[in-house]
Amino acid sequence: MASAHRATIPHLPALDGLRGVAVIGVVLFHADALLRGGYLGVDLFFVLSGYLITSIILSELDATGTLDLKAFWVRRARRLFPALLSIMPAIALYARFVAGADELAGLRNDALATLAYVANWRAIFSEKSYWDLFIAPSPLEHTWSLAIEEQFYVAWPLIVTLVFGVLRKGRKTLLGVTLALLLGSMLLMLLLYDMDRTSRVYFGTDTRAASILAGVVLSILLPAKTEMSMRTARVLDGFGAFTIVVLGVAWVKLDGQSTFVYHGGFWLNEALALVLIACAVAGKKSLVARLFSVRPLAYMGTISYGVYLWHWPIDCLLTANRTHIEGLKLQLVRMSLTLVIAMLSYRFFERPIRMKGLPFGKPIWVVPAAFAASALSVVAGTRARPIPPAPVAAHDPPPQGHSFHPPFPSAYAADVETLLPASELPAGTPRVLVVGDSVAQKLGVSLRHRQDERRMWVAHRGVGDCSIVQNLKVDRQGHPATAVKNPGCASRWVLDTAELKPDLTLIVLGGGYYAQMMVEGKPEHACEAGWHATYRARLVELIDGMGTNAGQVVITLVPYPMDRWRYEGVVEWVECFNGILKEVADEKQLPTLDLMGHVCPTQDCIRAIDGVAQRPDGLHPDGTGAEEMSRWTLAQLLTQLPSRAPDGGH
Repeated sequence: MASAHRATIPHLPALDGLRGVAVIGVVLFHADALLRGGYLGVDLFFVLSGYLITSIILSELDATGTLDLKAFWVRRARRLFPALLSIMPAIALYARFVAGADELAGLRNDALATLAYVANWRAIFSEKSYWDLFIAPSPLEHTWSLAIEEQFYVAWPLIVTLVFGVLRKGRKTLLGVTLALLLGSMLLMLLLYDMDRTSRVYFGTDTRAASILAGVVLSILLPAKTEMSMRTARVLDGFGAFTIVVLGVAWVKLDGQSTFVYHGGFWLNEALALVLIACAVAGKKSLVARLFSVRPLAYMGTISYGVYLWHWPIDCLLTANRTHIEGLKLQLVRMSLTLVIAMLSYRFFERPIRMKGLPFGKPIWVVPAAFAASALSVVAGTRARPIPPAPVAAHDPPPQGHSFHPPFPSAYAADVETLLPASELPAGTPRVLVVGDSVAQKLGVSLRHRQDERRMWVAHRGVGDCSIVQNLKVDRQGHPATAVKNPGCASRWVLDTAELKPDLTLIVLGGGYYAQMMVEGKPEHACEAGWHATYRARLVELIDGMGTNAGQVVITLVPYPMDRWRYEGVVEWVECFNGILKEVADEKQLPTLDLMGHVCPTQDCIRAIDGVAQRPDGLHPDGTGAEEMSRWTLAQLLTQLPSRAPDGGH
């Protein structure tokens, strides 16, 4: 790329330190939510970007009277493209040698959306939930925020050029435009917020623009070159100290699915970020600025882009099942590798190109070719391949007294689930259907992988982030106020059982107690009367709706969660939730599967069998550690199966 004029603003080490804090928060959040509110670090990034980019633009306008759009975009390209393009071959290798066959299509679309800087809108249109990232992680899940920033880098200089160059106006007009856009973004977040589908407001460029625009407002009112008196700096320090305490509490405690986050939580975080930026502008006069200027923190901010890009793919690659380590040791390995790669990337790749441009060729040819090569590498790495059949463990003999049949065919492939004709199953093979949420997904997969041991056929149709009462508003007594049904997982139960006609339907709602519902505008949890009455009624309605098509219905009593999933109030919610499940089972005279008693004989629960975690993330049975749980479950289900006619009918 050709050399470009660079508008200058003073280097403020404290701003580097704030970037370092932001990326540390995100990394710790992604590390199995060691920092529960660490996702707010992305918001801090947005505010900093708005402040710094606008400061650079205004500095150039002050110095030259015009904004060189080409030079601006060249600088942004030098800063962003090299690291992003360098990660794509790694994603291609991950797809080719690590990812499952059923992940490839989604991973390809994620990569192409990332290269086009529209990953946030892909997440919205595909109805992804950011809070499911631990359940079915994509190594490019985090690039949604990079897309929003790049969209800002394209649009904002054009708006500034319109105000200064076309309309011939100044900073006051720009401030007015910014405030109007800021208020519009806040209003959209309020209007579009849906507690059951937060993806639209969490990923939306329009709804998240408020954080970037907040930084823009500060850059107009408080330029980076501002000289402050010692007295002003001390006043800012007082606010800054208070801000650090409040942000510290929020980053430790604030749940990203809380209604408060979208009704003021983000805006509070942004307002407090502005205070810290103001302290940074005061420079060495500010004690808070000195705190954030310490060399390790500032250096972390310097390499923060590489850290952010690489940490999540590394987390997805280095799982407990692949490394055979877990907990803090695993997190330290992940973080260490992330830092090493980020430092090497910055030292030998990002910084040289940023400062001197490409070492060879003309940018007009090299840059498009690099994007094309990256896209092609991902397309090649994500070529479809056959989904292997469910494995049969060689060391596990078939049940005594039975001849060993060939492995039962798997009914599920990729994202398409179809039932094989009964004639293709061994005569009398019991059919088991697993329905519910993400815990049902994981347990169902594990059950299917061990179905041959019990000569069963298992289908699973769990849906992540499933709540059977989504969108159901209730009055104070818990009676439905509307007839709106959940269009997600639960609405499929009746159709699934009618299509599959299983001998046994296992209901697993392993995270159902996390769901909130609105009672006259007030969110309620599992131990409150309105929640209890409505959930109970809805579950009974679903069981009645499935009728005889479901075969024998078994309700799973769910265990306590662990680690990041267990926070204040959760243990009580689980107990109340299981109480509801028992009431329904008693009313409908249905058996229960006591997974609670098996996994959690005490409140601490069983973490591992033979040193391997049953629930690596604290909630979902997964990997080799889930084998014992699935074997036990299949044995329990075998005792509940009704007799079946040889022709496969009920």
